[in-house]
Amino acid sequence: MVAIFVNKILILGSGPNVIDILEQDLSVYDKIVVINNAWKIRKDWTNCIYPEDFPINKRPKKVNQKQTLHSADDYVKAQNHFGGFVYAGGTMAFTAGYWVLYKFKPQIICYTGCDMVYTG
Repeated sequence: MVAIFVNKILILGSGPNVIDILEQDLSVYDKIVVINNAWKIRKDWTNCIYPEDFPINKRPKKVNQKQTLHSADDYVKAQNHFGGFVYAGGTMAFTAGYWVLYKFKPQIICYTGCDMVYTG
């Protein structure tokens, strides 16, 4: 029997349902990509992606050797590869997905907390 590697990425946004992930074992994912403030949800994220206008004081102040920060310098090329912002949109959930697809070429991309539904 041959083992097949499936590259799985989880993208976490800061929507209200992201708390559903707090107690879950995420070891099945190869990368955990967080958008904007979602880095505060869990400490085991691997990549944090944010737009240029995301305030510096809201970004992670410390990262470990397994964590990296990604701004427009990293994701614009990926976005352009898939048609640019005109076709792909400027929503960070979509941007993160296209960047993940371009950078890691995963077989599975899962999203949580990216519904962007906020109460008043």
